[in-house]
Amino acid sequence: MILLNPGPVCTSERVRNALMRGDMCHRESEFSTLLSSTRNKILQAFAPNGNYTTTIITGSGTASLEAGVCSSLSEGKKILVINNGVYGDRISRIASAYKFNKVELQYDWCEQPNLEQIEDTVSKDSDIEVVAMVHHETTTGLLNSIHEVGEITDKYDRTFLLDSISGLGGEEINLINDNVDICIGTANKCIQGLPGLSFIVIKQDEINRLRNIPPRSLYLNLIAQLDEQEKKGECPFTPSVHTFYAFEEALGELLEEGVQNRLNRYRKASSYLRDEFKRLSLETLLPDKLLSNTITALYLPKNMTYAHLHDSLKERGFIIYAGQGQLDKKIFRIANMGEISMEDLKSLIKNLQEVLEDSK
Repeated sequence: MILLNPGPVCTSERVRNALMRGDMCHRESEFSTLLSSTRNKILQAFAPNGNYTTTIITGSGTASLEAGVCSSLSEGKKILVINNGVYGDRISRIASAYKFNKVELQYDWCEQPNLEQIEDTVSKDSDIEVVAMVHHETTTGLLNSIHEVGEITDKYDRTFLLDSISGLGGEEINLINDNVDICIGTANKCIQGLPGLSFIVIKQDEINRLRNIPPRSLYLNLIAQLDEQEKKGECPFTPSVHTFYAFEEALGELLEEGVQNRLNRYRKASSYLRDEFKRLSLETLLPDKLLSNTITALYLPKNMTYAHLHDSLKERGFIIYAGQGQLDKKIFRIANMGEISMEDLKSLIKNLQEVLEDSK
């Protein structure tokens, strides 16, 4: 199967074979070496300047996002959530679960947030300590203006927490230039690893502030996870050892390819697909200027259900993805992240064209 969903993605044989390295006890020095290597490769890929550190959590991207959110807000302070999609709403739901003082700015799912409103909100409320938003909103394939929001948080000395679960390895980002203080990533999207591990990249200057925040979770406490990994070379709880093998291998592949080359590969793939979608008279949900490198949301063809389109393509070896929430009956999504060749994409287009013609 060629997976055209936004994670988990198709992986290389090299990454899959890494699972076969053998069993390992996570309290042995061999695992400490593996953990250290994986952490170093994350920083080498995404924060090579040395101003950041990272901690890895066994769990999906949502686990690290929850760890970042619940560990970042001081008592009596507020979190500003910028919400223009399902995953912005996920941040809001996490904040509500911890009963945080929350300010929320909601926007249309097909629009970038209003920067003037964000700055006005931050500037007028000194209790807002953390500003949280999504980098790549996979609900629609929309890229948010992270650099501009980072300029606002830097100007008013607030913490910028970024969900880049679908962004890191696939979209342009410079943590320092974009003033990102806490960045959430995962192994199984644009890094092309396997699901089960996620991570948080934290600016060194943030750590002392975070230490003054009372723990709100045992497993998902960011500082507890970080200290165990940095001081002891261990995880505080049993990690997914074999998934670490695959994650380290995937990071190795990313570094060998080069992060910018990975971005260029994805950009080339999505450009090809979008040109072909236009040729097939499929309409994109978003204008080109808002689109990411890795996801294209398309309106369903007239007189065709998503179930029919999905099942027809699955029979031919391709997995596409449904719309979410208010868009679930209107669109479908095709992702080009992962170990997918241009030949795979050309085959997709050929089969998609046949399915569309058969339905006329």
